Amino acid sequence: MTRARRRLTSWAAVALGVGALVLGAGCAHGRGTAESGRRERFEVAGDGALELEVPKGWKASVAEPGDTPSPRTVQLEPTHGGFLVLVTPFYSEEEGARDAEEPGAAGADTAQALVELARRKALQSSVEQEIALQELRGDQAHGYWFSATDKELQGRPQAKGEWRHIMQGAAAVGPLIVAFTLLDNAPGPQREAVLELVRGARHVAPAGGTGASDTPSGDGKLRFEPDPDARTTPLAVVAPDRRWAVLVDLPGFHMFKPRPGPDGKGLLVLGQDAKTGIVASVTLRNADGAADADGCRERTLEGIRKSAPDLRDLERSQADGAARARYVLEELRGRVIRQEHAHAFLLRDGTCVNVHVSKAEPEPEDAARIEKILASVRFGETF
Repeated sequence: MTRARRRLTSWAAVALGVGALVLGAGCAHGRGTAESGRRERFEVAGDGALELEVPKGWKASVAEPGDTPSPRTVQLEPTHGGFLVLVTPFYSEEEGARDAEEPGAAGADTAQALVELARRKALQSSVEQEIALQELRGDQAHGYWFSATDKELQGRPQAKGEWRHIMQGAAAVGPLIVAFTLLDNAPGPQREAVLELVRGARHVAPAGGTGASDTPSGDGKLRFEPDPDARTTPLAVVAPDRRWAVLVDLPGFHMFKPRPGPDGKGLLVLGQDAKTGIVASVTLRNADGAADADGCRERTLEGIRKSAPDLRDLERSQADGAARARYVLEELRGRVIRQEHAHAFLLRDGTCVNVHVSKAEPEPEDAARIEKILASVRFGETF
């Protein structure tokens, strides 16, 4: 895998933000093709759907999010190849986004901020010395985008899987933020087609209401529901049938309401810092015979290795009574995206506690941010 391809993918990770911060690689499940240019609906975590007019001759597939509330990514590409389009919708955390009178108004600032972060990242390795943000508007959409060319690929033969050019943006579509990326190698009608795809995007509310739900959907999976009232300094996760809670300092994080763990047991609470892109979760589950925090760690690592065979640079340590683990994953849903993962494990009253912090395409300052979160983990008593 070339460094040029790795970097282009990292540009995509910046704009996709919350969609690139899950453990392991999800599986792509086809939703059929769109040869006729018909409108298709793609389910959005939190209920509701994104409706897109998929151009004739483009096929669509969806990468499932796995066991976290990471958004589904719609992958679009022509049957003959030549370019790749990624579209990731997720609910905006802006106050009032779901009830805005002007479609897209409440989340447009968030969309612009996401694109600005990606633009700055692209400038570090682009042919262009200046990259301008362009505005995009549709019936429901209001967003921004930019385009850039990889300078390291200039003047040398192109290898398979490399993309010389990127067009990237994000738009508020009703209560959604829709992040989009086009990877190609030459100008063509696909560029305007992608912009038109986003201009025509529509949010479809779930039947019976406009809010999210944490009840099972038709596919049997639980949906995550944002928890705007959650306190995060500290976040307190109360153990079921116990007189104690796990406390973690997560200032600035947007949280989701507690739900059962990936196997339907225990308790999972997850949130994200939209400014840094760091994701943190707290999982409580039965120790199932684990004698100490080390046992909790080893059982979790065993499961991670099964789902993420590309795990590398594993480090174990002890700190403040917790069993720690750090490792790196290089792929996310089949794309090369470097992810740093760190855990702190505790054991109390037959309950394993797993505080998991992760970041896609980490920056040098992220190591200190992650350590600060893990160092804040402690128990608190409830009454």
